[in-house]
Amino acid sequence: MLDVLGGGSNEYMSWQGSTGLWKVDGDDCQITKLLIDPDSIKTGWGKIEKGAAPDFVWSEVAGTKIAQPSEAHKPAFSVQVYVTARFGASTDGVREWKSNGRASRDAIKAVWADIHNSATANSGKWAVVEVTDIERRQYGPANVAVPTLKLTGWAPVPSASTAAAAPPPPPPPVAASEEFF
Repeated sequence: MLDVLGGGSNEYMSWQGSTGLWKVDGDDCQITKLLIDPDSIKTGWGKIEKGAAPDFVWSEVAGTKIAQPSEAHKPAFSVQVYVTARFGASTDGVREWKSNGRASRDAIKAVWADIHNSATANSGKWAVVEVTDIERRQYGPANVAVPTLKLTGWAPVPSASTAAAAPPPPPPPVAASEEFF
């Protein structure tokens, strides 16, 4: 799709802590299951401000510490996911889930040890992750919805036609430090 606004791809997935809904390509969704590519994890810093393009700075090796670019940058992550209408998405396909939001970071952090610890034994597969609950948490003055994610298995990489949007995999996954989630 041509992005006439000059901001990049319109294909993405995000979690909306204020509403407790996922967004896929801008559409609200109630995703119950998705696939996560463990080889695609990136950690670093992200700055998202209204009226400005998002600014993400990634470490060369996921989970390693890099200097915070500015006070406005918060810890961030990015992973490639596969979503499908069968499990609540508005469409089927590979999307990037990139965030510096606390709810998203807490959700991925809670499931990441399970993914990391079994990724080597499941080389070439994507983690099957269920959304088992949505918990309300207080972050400062905000009451935010945080999805509870659970690793339930491993699946083959999505077909070449659906995975074509995914970049080539980086080096094998490393345990990411808590500091970056």
